[in-house]
Amino acid sequence: MSESALSRALSGKALPQRRSVEILFEEASADASKRGIKVGVTLDHLCLLHARAQNGAITPHLSADLESASRELSALRDENDQLRRMIEELGAEHDSLRQQASLKDASLRTLQRKYTVLRRKAASLRERVSLLEAGSPALSPDAPAAAPLPVPRRAGYRQRTELDTAAARNVARRAEALGGDGRQADEVLALLRHTADAYSPAETALLVVLLTQEGQEDLARDLLHIYGRDKPDREVLRTALELLSSGAPGNAEALLLTAAQTRKPHGTA
Repeated sequence: MSESALSRALSGKALPQRRSVEILFEEASADASKRGIKVGVTLDHLCLLHARAQNGAITPHLSADLESASRELSALRDENDQLRRMIEELGAEHDSLRQQASLKDASLRTLQRKYTVLRRKAASLRERVSLLEAGSPALSPDAPAAAPLPVPRRAGYRQRTELDTAAARNVARRAEALGGDGRQADEVLALLRHTADAYSPAETALLVVLLTQEGQEDLARDLLHIYGRDKPDREVLRTALELLSSGAPGNAEALLLTAAQTRKPHGTA
């Protein structure tokens, strides 16, 4: 029997085996006999006590095991509840993410449709700009000029304004280039006549304003003279209104005076 086993048995922490009890009794009896000491217990009685002790120790041991197993089971249940809550939270988060993804897909499809529409508009604008840069009217020469009605522009009419500005700047650059190259004045006048025939009242008004701002007053006066002389009264009035709305009342007055001077009294509308 090891010292540690004997120590546990003596301290009551563990119950020794029956064979160990028998060996201890035999050794103790022999030692007592040598010393002339009478042993006050028999082996049978000692074995009976051992059996009782063993039977009494089983129940606390089992109770301790049961209590430990109960605590472990409770901990496992708590852990299981926590895991279930985590699963529910993850499921809710998954549903939310799936809903967000669905909304993003719908938004993406909407943006793609808008992008397609904008691409078509951009292609149409590029085509018109190319025609204007080439010096050709956007419509057939036989078709009437595409001019808006003589009414105040509503808010949101930005696209048309940008087109008019681009067309006017194009002619202003071409006229400046012709003058800078030292070409003959009749080429510039031909450009102005073509402009008067092809451009809308809004484009013509913006061109006059741009020419004036860039110091090309002579070209602006020539354009007003050609326009007031050749265009119908209705378009002259539209262009004058556009000049007034652009902050150029002097040019509007010059245009109306030119139109009045070049028309006979009975031909005035």
